[in-house]
Amino acid sequence: MADTQADTTFATAENDSQFRFGLAKWIVVFVFSATGVIAVAAITAAAWRGGDSTFSSVKDILGIILPVLSAWAGTVFAFYFGRENFEAAARSTAALVKQLTPDEKLRSIIFKDVMITVDKATKLLLDKPENAIKLKADIIDGILAKENRERLPMFDQQGLIKFMAHRSLIDRFIVQESAKGKNVADLTLADMLADAPTKEVLVGSFKTLMQTATLAAAKALMDNSKICQDVFATEDGNPNTKVIGWVTNVMVRERSTV
Repeated sequence: MADTQADTTFATAENDSQFRFGLAKWIVVFVFSATGVIAVAAITAAAWRGGDSTFSSVKDILGIILPVLSAWAGTVFAFYFGRENFEAAARSTAALVKQLTPDEKLRSIIFKDVMITVDKATKLLLDKPENAIKLKADIIDGILAKENRERLPMFDQQGLIKFMAHRSLIDRFIVQESAKGKNVADLTLADMLADAPTKEVLVGSFKTLMQTATLAAAKALMDNSKICQDVFATEDGNPNTKVIGWVTNVMVRERSTV
């Protein structure tokens, strides 16, 4: 079906190009023919009738008609050839963009232009003790499942990023603890932080930078860490200041495609 649509689009564009070419050709032919006929007729009339008044009248007529005809021809040239040049330039630009490498494309994209702003992000505000935040009720059921999300940034009340939790990490921890006989409903964020490997991911799977940085800089931070999958823009690029926006590894990968 896609091939059929592409063929139809190509055929339409080809027909449009042929129509414009034919229209331009016949208008130009008409303008030059009319100019020649009028010029011959004027010269013949002036030679036949003679006199200064006849010559002056012929000159006035030519002065009125010829600018009109030349304006028609100029308009056609500007429309047809100008459009052709524009389309050629657009095709050249598109071809050049396609030749960019993924890293070159990321260097052309500013972080703030594509980031998820804090006000639009699904997040958890740490407004109560960590041992009072239930993994199942508050995080999975209350946010992730409800909002259909797979990752959850956690901010303190000053807007600083504290932890980054992915659904897979939480599920893995719950399975690990339930295998030890613990009640899933009782597990809290504090329990995750008490488990060293899990805490390492919660506090180390994100980095920060300035919002004026490029996505190439965000990708470099991710590439330099085995567990980093998220980058946050803060007011001064440091983790100890308020978060402005957020970019995930998926977003970086999608925008690196050429």
